[in-house]
Amino acid sequence: MPKLRRRRAQRPAPKSRPRSYYLVAGVALDEEMDRLRALPVFADGPLAGRRPELKVRRAARRPNRLGFAVPDEFRLSVTAYPGIRRGDVLETLLHELVHLHVGRAREAHGWHGPTFKRVLGRAMREGYGIAIPTPRATLHGSYAEAIEAKFPETAKTLVQHGFLRSRG
Repeated sequence: MPKLRRRRAQRPAPKSRPRSYYLVAGVALDEEMDRLRALPVFADGPLAGRRPELKVRRAARRPNRLGFAVPDEFRLSVTAYPGIRRGDVLETLLHELVHLHVGRAREAHGWHGPTFKRVLGRAMREGYGIAIPTPRATLHGSYAEAIEAKFPETAKTLVQHGFLRSRG
């Protein structure tokens, strides 16, 4: 007798959200996600062809997980919290996009192994002009610090360097 496969429930179409929903630390995450999806590093993967579902979670304090991606459902989430910096949110967004692009690699430490680190490093160079030695750990922070150091002023600085689109 053949096994019956459970069908995964269809996710409802994402609701239309106000522009302010995606605004975190001065970054319009929906617009930045679209800009990042167009990077050459993602040209041969699923991000080039379709837009993932993006959810912004709001927390009262800094959470343990700043974001997560669900490749099977082609969705990602970024958490906003009091005191989040532009570098934190940009690093988290790009980190989760890389998860959607790479998925779980068939290697040791499949989620954050050598393939993930290589693609994240390339995406940081292409997306923000950040080239630092590959961090040993995959904990959040190394790239965020580099972004903050490179762009110490405001989101306007990122727009001037061509790394963010202007809302105006």
